[in-house]
Amino acid sequence: MRASRENLRRIFLEYVRKINGLRDRPEFYNTLTTNCTTAILMNTRVNPGSLPLSWKVLVSGYAPEYVYNMGRLDRSLPFEELRRRSLVNKAAQAADQAPDFSRRIRAGLPAPGPSGQ
Repeated sequence: MRASRENLRRIFLEYVRKINGLRDRPEFYNTLTTNCTTAILMNTRVNPGSLPLSWKVLVSGYAPEYVYNMGRLDRSLPFEELRRRSLVNKAAQAADQAPDFSRRIRAGLPAPGPSGQ
């Protein structure tokens, strides 16, 4: 993802606020309206210029290309090439329980460029 440190901080704090709020106000998973993809988009609303809701978020298989087309992912590669290079399945299986799992699955991945967003 391409985002400024300030925007990432706001999103992180929004996640913390939402998680703490679940203790008093539980929320339930809904395949269409309250799922992993919609939750991410809603939590980004704390930032100016957040992405508008799109049917591509509700039909989450389209979400990565939507985010790419909106300029929130590295655009130095065509989308399909970025998707192919970003797969971590084999690296994750090879790293298994390694203490440096996080570093190992990111080795060789396209690095996000700076962003003012």
